[in-house]
Amino acid sequence: MNTIFRLSLCSILCFGGGLLRADNPLKLPEEVNARVQAALEANYRMDFEAGSAELAAIQPWADEHPMIPFGQLLVEWWKVTAAVWEEDEERCAAMLAAAETSLESAEALIERGDPTGEGHMIKGATLGLLGRWHIKNRRWWKSYTVGKAAKSNLNKALQINPELHDATAGIGIYDYFVAKLPGIVRWLAFSGQSSDPADGMRVILRSIETGTYTPVGTRAALALVQLRNELDPLAAEALIDGLIAEHPSSPFFGSLRLIALYDSNQPEALAEEAKRQAELFASGHYPPERAAQVHFAAGLAEFRWMNWAAAEAAYEKAVAEGDPTDPFVTWAQLHLGNIQDVQGDRKGARKTYHEVEDLLNRWGTERLAERYLKNPFDPALHQVRLLPDG
Repeated sequence: MNTIFRLSLCSILCFGGGLLRADNPLKLPEEVNARVQAALEANYRMDFEAGSAELAAIQPWADEHPMIPFGQLLVEWWKVTAAVWEEDEERCAAMLAAAETSLESAEALIERGDPTGEGHMIKGATLGLLGRWHIKNRRWWKSYTVGKAAKSNLNKALQINPELHDATAGIGIYDYFVAKLPGIVRWLAFSGQSSDPADGMRVILRSIETGTYTPVGTRAALALVQLRNELDPLAAEALIDGLIAEHPSSPFFGSLRLIALYDSNQPEALAEEAKRQAELFASGHYPPERAAQVHFAAGLAEFRWMNWAAAEAAYEKAVAEGDPTDPFVTWAQLHLGNIQDVQGDRKGARKTYHEVEDLLNRWGTERLAERYLKNPFDPALHQVRLLPDG
């Protein structure tokens, strides 16, 4: 699959900028279309207040266009994703409420006839996000049933309006992830069709080439797939470099680059990325709440080099200056426990791992803490990937 992916990705990176796209396939009013795009751009910068403000300005059109409440759902979704709150239902409450509003708006348009396919596309996209949330929480059957309804609505949207190429992103993501679901769920989902995740990957790549609203978000999602599911950090790096070239001030895309460079064992490039993020933070292009990420980035480069003292100093800054809810604070604490293990302080390391266990799980930190409580961290065995639990 990765050979196909790299060839397809090369064509997108080389030629994608010249593709002819339907700039407004939903026939949105010009101001609505422009502000929806601006809200999406704000999400990539993690400027959620600006994104919400853009959507608030077009609320008079919200009854006609479910894309507007769906835009607010995306704001809440990005908040959850960036903070790694998927497994905390209380912190997901605003996102789940926004999903209900988005569904109600889409279903109201469907009842009125849905002439452009907008209603079915937004219903499918909303259900798709909910299906992904259920996967994150290991609710396999629920993810299947919700995802199947999502795919059905996205296919209906394309039947109504073949120009809605954004709908194909959700279809491809569904096909890819359901092909990886456990046993009977996967069999039911693909009864009568292919169950090869490569088929879903090809559809995702096609949507990146042709979509209007989803290509950036889909590329970010695909980068995470390459990191966590395909274990191909070089493929992820190619995607992330393109995203950062377009959105250099995005802390989220910066965090993805840290993972890709670490997992592909590029400590020099990792140090350069840490320096880039520190400069963006110092100049105000990264918001103040990204302090933990910036210090963690500096520590991560030293950690990869096994410069334990320098890594420890940077991680301690991340913990001291970051908000306790920041995932990078949790990861810095986990790595501080790793350093204690390396230095022979097993008692101190175990204490740190127990503290990490008590925190919200962030990209597998809880499972890793449990692992290191049983077996001390060993750089020769455990330093290969930053996110080892896909």
